[in-house]
Order: sequence, then C-alpha cells, then structure tokens
Amino acid sequence: MTTHSTPSSNDPRDLLAMRQALARRIHREQRGAWFALLVFAAVRLGAAPVVRYGQGDRNGGLPPAMWYWPVALLLAYAAISWFYVRRSTRLGLGTRIGPYLGLGIALVVLITGYVAWRALDPDSFAGVHEPSPLAPVLDNPVVSPAGTIGLALLLLARIERSWLLLAVACGYLASMLSVGDLPDPSPWGGFPHILLESGVLLLGGLGLVLLQRAKGANGRAVA
Repeated sequence: MTTHSTPSSNDPRDLLAMRQALARRIHREQRGAWFALLVFAAVRLGAAPVVRYGQGDRNGGLPPAMWYWPVALLLAYAAISWFYVRRSTRLGLGTRIGPYLGLGIALVVLITGYVAWRALDPDSFAGVHEPSPLAPVLDNPVVSPAGTIGLALLLLARIERSWLLLAVACGYLASMLSVGDLPDPSPWGGFPHILLESGVLLLGGLGLVLLQRAKGANGRAVA
C-alpha cells in the first residue's frame, strides 16, 4: 500500500497561493465595467436623434441636444451605481466604485457647464480660443460631455486593474480625436462619429463579458 503525503495547510507557500487565488477571485467578482460600457454605448447611440433634430432653439436658450447629456449621463451613473451596489450585496463583497462615480459626475457637471456657458455667451471665450496655450485643450472634442465617458473610464480601468478596459477607454478617446476624418465634425458629433464611438463602447463591453465568463469558467474548473 502506497501512501501519499498531502501538503500541510500551515505551509506558508500553500497559504500564500490560497491568498493570491482568493484575491484574484475577489477582484474578478468585483469587476463590472462591462455594464458601464454597455450603458454608455446606449447613451452615446441615443444621442443620435437628439443631435439630428434638437440643435435649434428659437428662444435663444440651450438647444435640446445640450440638455440631453447631463440628464442621460447622470441617469447612467445612477444605473451603474445601482448595479455595483446590488452586485456587491449579492456577493457579500465590497465595492470600490465610489471614486469612479465621483469623478464621472464631477466631469459631467464641469464640462457640461463649460459647454453651456460657451454656447450662451461665446464672446466671453473669444480671447481664449484665439491662438493660445489653452486653445488646443478647450477646443478638443474630448472636452465635451461625451468626452467625460472616456476620461472617467481611465480611472475605472485603474480601479479594476483591467488592461482591456484601458484599451477600450483609449480607443474611445481616439475615436473622438478622429473627428476631422468624418462628416459633420463638431464637439457633439454627427451620426457616423456617434456610431463609431458607441461601437467602440459596445464591442468593449461585450469583450469584457466574454473574458470575465471565460475566467470564471476556468476558475471553477480548477476548483
């Protein structure tokens, strides 16, 4: 009869391996950026009819297209917050989504306020938008309500330690910078530009879903 020695549960190497495996599982379970990407893809695509039919305002105020962004983005962040809190409660794990939500909402308020002010009082920005060090920044398509999506996703990629999410965020911002290569270049974007940006977010979200499911299946198989 042959006996096999089993590793002691007090072996430091075994304990370290178990701790690392548990940490990886917790990080995987905490990730939910795919939901944020899909929500923002819907928000970006939903801007198409608003931009197409809501640019004018006979009363001289803000056009409906500009009202769309703060409302849609704040609702999106509310949905993302609900998703992360509900998921953390169901799994019994904490959530680190707070800094991301805070940055995202702050960017929405600041940049939407800037865009609205520029639309209502363009003369106050005449000197700033002349050739100056600030002009390339303030005239950049990324400095728009739609651009806040990509800027906040950079922080979420850091929080979730996801290289794929970082690539999606960079791809989204790069698609905004390609505005000059598409018809109707403007900070609000025409339909081809909206389709490109929402497509990047949609494909990124689906990619994260498939990757997370594959890792979950591998983890269960190993266990």
